[in-house]
Amino acid sequence: MSVSGDYSLLINKLDEFIRKYYKNILIRGGIYALAALLAAYISLAVLEYYSYFDTLTRTILFYTFIAVAFAICYSLIAIPALAYYRLGSVISHEKAAQIIGEHFTEVKDRLLNTLELHQLSNKHPENEALITAGINQKIAQLSPISFTAAINLAENRKYIKYAAAPLSIIIILLLAAPSILTESTQRLVAHDTFFEKKAPFQFTIINKELEALQNEDFNLTVKLSGAEIPQDIYIVTDENTYKLSKENIINFSYEFKNLQKDTKFHFAADGFSSKEYELKVVPKPAILTFSIDLDY
Repeated sequence: MSVSGDYSLLINKLDEFIRKYYKNILIRGGIYALAALLAAYISLAVLEYYSYFDTLTRTILFYTFIAVAFAICYSLIAIPALAYYRLGSVISHEKAAQIIGEHFTEVKDRLLNTLELHQLSNKHPENEALITAGINQKIAQLSPISFTAAINLAENRKYIKYAAAPLSIIIILLLAAPSILTESTQRLVAHDTFFEKKAPFQFTIINKELEALQNEDFNLTVKLSGAEIPQDIYIVTDENTYKLSKENIINFSYEFKNLQKDTKFHFAADGFSSKEYELKVVPKPAILTFSIDLDY
């Protein structure tokens, strides 16, 4: 076989090693990425479940998680995947020879020397015959060696434990307390939606409609139900917080005075808050003109 043919086979073997090298990085990166994302998801879900963050905090956490997940997947999965298909930055044949030499110490110098001799033959064609003989000799010594054997993909099994740990936690939570993951995930996905924190009691507005006439008062009545009824409840508007009048154990009321514009409010009691409501204010009807036709 000609020198160029022998050298091409050597380069093909190096290319096979480079592909397996990035395949190994891709597998390991996939395991690390899965472990990191699962651990981050568990932490985020548990924090949200017990902390009940507001919409702004949930929005920040949601997009932070998306950004971190993208960065992890890009660095640990996308980059080696592109390199596997020889797209983007790929290690050189010389670098591959150094890595192979670290595993097969007996071929380290010969493999690098072969690559250097080939480059030398291109620069000094007058010594081509001598350089060719040296290349042939070294290639003959290297041909029985499988370069890809320097990488053992099975060694990645020892890294599976890093992904198995958070995955086991997720399975345990889904079996023992699924609401920790399901409810918190729902709130994180709908990060810009207000979710009323579950309380041992519920607020129910008795008024059929939240609508009042401009320049008039409006009496708001509220009923509490549940296992634990608080002693006092408060109404929170954009401007102030007011204590409701207590009619009896479960019924409360509050009177809006001289309403001028739509008012948003929510209730608060014992550290819990209700969803936000809005009291609509409509202009008071007024007779501008009228006429009378008399039929005698």
